[in-house]
Amino acid sequence: MDVTINVAGTGMDGQLHLPEGASAHPAVLLCPGLTRDIAGLGFIRDALLKAGFAVLAIRYRGMDLLDDDDDVVAALDYLAAHESIDADRIAMAGHSRGSMVSLRTAAKDARVKAVGAVHPVTDFLGYVRATRTYAPARFDALVARFGGADPDIDPTPYERYAAINYADRIKAPTLLIAGTADMHSPMHHSVLMRDALVKHGNAETRLEIIDGSGHFFEVYYGDDCREATAGLVVEWISSHV
Repeated sequence: MDVTINVAGTGMDGQLHLPEGASAHPAVLLCPGLTRDIAGLGFIRDALLKAGFAVLAIRYRGMDLLDDDDDVVAALDYLAAHESIDADRIAMAGHSRGSMVSLRTAAKDARVKAVGAVHPVTDFLGYVRATRTYAPARFDALVARFGGADPDIDPTPYERYAAINYADRIKAPTLLIAGTADMHSPMHHSVLMRDALVKHGNAETRLEIIDGSGHFFEVYYGDDCREATAGLVVEWISSHV
């Protein structure tokens, strides 16, 4: 069902899906990518529902990343207060932009009991700097989202959104999924995050690399890895929540 979540006096759209039965369900907050496409993660939602999880998918209020953390906290508040949700069994899963905010939130909010981060950009400052050379149009678009701040002159806005800077505070079991053919969120970002989490003592860290997978779950010529991706997310969250 469609829901509206209050975030600092403004409304954020979402969709809440509950499994059958009246008991308090474990829940997953599902966070989409840059375009806020909830439907695009329907295959993960459906797999989680089948496994007995309630799923709240949100559509961030804005097209930039600036308010994502506030949006997600409000969504967690909504889930924790819902009569059909077990507030002690809440996880997060996200794709791209959604995986970035999931990782940051896990570092700051103990209600997050597990994370499934699919195709994250974890070193956001490094990512933006790199696009200056190989994808200048993308570089300009990213910089515009941050008020035009040049990352080489003022890196602070970009560092704030870099999940790797939060690795020392992420204690929740964390699954990272990367694709070898992902040109939007290169695989090495997940490798860096895995290494940082392990370095800081998070023994419940796992990196899954899907050979040939692109950013939108395409695999080489005409195939896709949606089922495999959803299976990994469900297996991980079911094992820890």
